[in-house]
Amino acid sequence: MKKLLALITLCVVFNSCTSDDRTINEFKTLDLEDDSFDIILIAGQSNTHSGLGLDKSIDTPHDSVYQLGRFGDNDLKLIGAIEPLDHHTKGDAKIGFGLTFAKELVNSKLSKNRVLLVPCGYGGSSFKANQWNKGDYLYEDAVMRVNYILKKNSNNRLLAVLWHQGESDVGHSNFQGNLDRFIEDIREDLGDKELPFILGGMVPYWVNKNQKRIDQQLILQNTRLRIKNVGYVDPNLPFVIEKNNNEVDEIHYDASGQRELGRRYYQEYVNLIN
Repeated sequence: MKKLLALITLCVVFNSCTSDDRTINEFKTLDLEDDSFDIILIAGQSNTHSGLGLDKSIDTPHDSVYQLGRFGDNDLKLIGAIEPLDHHTKGDAKIGFGLTFAKELVNSKLSKNRVLLVPCGYGGSSFKANQWNKGDYLYEDAVMRVNYILKKNSNNRLLAVLWHQGESDVGHSNFQGNLDRFIEDIREDLGDKELPFILGGMVPYWVNKNQKRIDQQLILQNTRLRIKNVGYVDPNLPFVIEKNNNEVDEIHYDASGQRELGRRYYQEYVNLIN
């Protein structure tokens, strides 16, 4: 009986592993120099990628969506966009909005090429801690990675920056100035002064518990009024993004909320390019 149970366990583990390997191997072998891509930079802090509740039956990869790897031998390599994406602080069983956005883009035929995500989110990062200002490590890493891809093939196109950050800078007196300068700087360093830039609002439940957070949300929301070709993903419209229990990890969207954010980021992108 023990041998039988051991054999069954081995088979289950083996099948699970080969199933994951087959998912990874579904991606065609492509080359950054020979194949062209539509590039999406995803940057900011943890709400770019910390939605707990990864569901492999929903958060499935797409054979036309890739990512630029970050860790180990995959650094600066073309790999499949499989959740969790290679953000700086990716976590097991957590997802962001990037893959949903990319799949919407591909399925709508708005992207004529394959989509290449450049995940650069870092949990808890901020302007006041000197992480996202021009010259800071996270800023320069994001710029380097996108320009690395753009130089590989002249047919590659940078479509947009998807930005989600602000929580760690609540109360920072120069947040608005830092944010506006960041948009100006990164557009210049990526070679497109009118590059679509889309930023998302923070979790409504968490925001509404504190006036400084409410003020911060207004700064984010009004960025589109201060700077041209900027979009805002409103977590309150067309309905409020909530969790079954908003008290659990109240500062973060869960996986369901991240998928909804992805759809809203996509719709805001459509609004901008139209």
